Amino acid sequence: MDRRSELQFRPELRHYILPTLKYYLKLIELPSLEIENFLRHELEVNPLLEETPAEAIAEPGESEPAGGEGAAEIVREREKEKEIEDLSIADLFADTPNTTYESVLEELDPLENVAAEGEKLGEYLLRQALIAFQDQDLEIARAVIANIEDDGFLSASPEEIAGEGYEIGDVQRIIMRIQRFDPVGCAWREKKEPLFVQLEALGYAHDSVEAVLVRDYLKDIRTNRYQEIIKALNISGERFLEARTVVLKLDPKPGWRYSSAASGYVSPDFVIRWRDDRLVANLNDDTVPRVRLRRQYIDVLKNPKGVPREQLDFIRQKARAAHHVIAAIEQRRKTMLRILDNILEYQREFFEKGYNYLKPITMTEFARQLSVNPSTVSRALANKYIESPQGIHKLKFFFNAPLGDTDKRIVFKKIQDIIASEDKSSPLSDTRIAQKLGRQGIVISRRTISKYRDLMGIPTHQFRST
Repeated sequence: MDRRSELQFRPELRHYILPTLKYYLKLIELPSLEIENFLRHELEVNPLLEETPAEAIAEPGESEPAGGEGAAEIVREREKEKEIEDLSIADLFADTPNTTYESVLEELDPLENVAAEGEKLGEYLLRQALIAFQDQDLEIARAVIANIEDDGFLSASPEEIAGEGYEIGDVQRIIMRIQRFDPVGCAWREKKEPLFVQLEALGYAHDSVEAVLVRDYLKDIRTNRYQEIIKALNISGERFLEARTVVLKLDPKPGWRYSSAASGYVSPDFVIRWRDDRLVANLNDDTVPRVRLRRQYIDVLKNPKGVPREQLDFIRQKARAAHHVIAAIEQRRKTMLRILDNILEYQREFFEKGYNYLKPITMTEFARQLSVNPSTVSRALANKYIESPQGIHKLKFFFNAPLGDTDKRIVFKKIQDIIASEDKSSPLSDTRIAQKLGRQGIVISRRTISKYRDLMGIPTHQFRST
């Protein structure tokens, strides 16, 4: 038998995500308090990392000594830092295999897949995602979960999550799977969506009486128009009561069951304050430790003679991990500052004058202004707060959202302004007011307009004419 071996070259394209990028995509989603916990953990498990002393961190704009021993010491320290930076990555990591990023979260036993006491909704969903997904699917799942609010609402569209990094079909597929996690129905975008998902999980078909009630007769159920429903569906009273019982047990906002009901303290990640008659924006990260490589290990890597091979390999591995952490943290900081500066610039009138001056913008448009992926902006805004002269808000407050995510004070103010500027000889109906708000990016029903108008003591348009 003629057996021959030969070499063949076959070109192919593959997607690889660098370890630094994996760290960055994970860290950009975390608020400052969780970043602090992450770095404390890294300082414990990686002996090559050390916390930079507070006196060694110079704040931007700080004056430096003009001369003397203090200035000389600063120059010597910066020369050391430059020497470390000049050390080639190839020199540090030569002859060592690539290491993959390992999450600090452990793999979980599916039998233990129950919410821990006090566990946040996002943490609970992420534990399930770590079991259900891997590789790129897990990355997408992280991005989706990062944008799920406390009630289960998915605040970013599939297009924004996909950005330029993922296929929209993959994002939609992951969202559908997360909707089947416990609590069933999270990651919803439409009000009735969690109800349909829960019915499906219970085994009801899309054309069942229960599904028809959700789709077409929720208002009639609320107003007790039972006989009309029974007649329209041509079913018995017993069948209707059975279906009604099922529907009333569904949860339109399933996330609340696993979100902390108690009011907690909010630690803003960003602060905008008046200073010398101008607005100044800063990251609120004073508690986040600054980390660096220990000098003695850098010296070992530069001069490895006499160091046992096993120790040298260990140091190189930990140095690589430390480098990825430091680079990802710095890149995260730059991204957050850039986003903050642009929010301040775009919404300056809001911060200076108040709610009536909030400008509408979508995350996609904002990302285009920054020349970054919408998914990056979506990750960076998730679960973060900003403190300003106008109070404390979620970052996503500044972007177009359904009414459920829009501050009601803004809606009240806009309704007042629309009515104040209307033609008094032909006042606007609630429907026309809703249409005007819709053009400003606030989707609201006529009935809600009527309710808000009544709360503000404003009469109907029939009684506002002159």
